[in-house]
Amino acid sequence: MATNLFQPPKFDTDLFVAAQKRNVDAFTGASQIFADGLRALAQRQVEITQASMKQFMTDSQAFLTSKPTEVKPADMAGKVKSAYEAAVANAQELGNIVVKAQSDAMNVLNNAAVANFDDMKKVTVAS
Repeated sequence: MATNLFQPPKFDTDLFVAAQKRNVDAFTGASQIFADGLRALAQRQVEITQASMKQFMTDSQAFLTSKPTEVKPADMAGKVKSAYEAAVANAQELGNIVVKAQSDAMNVLNNAAVANFDDMKKVTVAS
């Protein structure tokens, strides 16, 4: 009788499973990219800290071994200015490392999302 009035659409399970695998792969890849970025950030912070401490020790030693008449305010101001400029450059560099890691990870996720949108149009096949 009325058994054929409603036909549910066919569902492409293989395509759906492939899309979900793509999601897992994208999240795994993005996580790895971000973890690598954080590792690079930490490594660079260590390098900056070591260089800063070395410079501080050199400057301190020079200051402590100099005679009071040899210490010139202009020289000290120059050292302070150089240290400030280095700190700003280091902060920008560290920020760029984070932004690059975030951007690269988001590109992986965005590419997977776009591909999934395209595939989801095909998941339900008209009968």
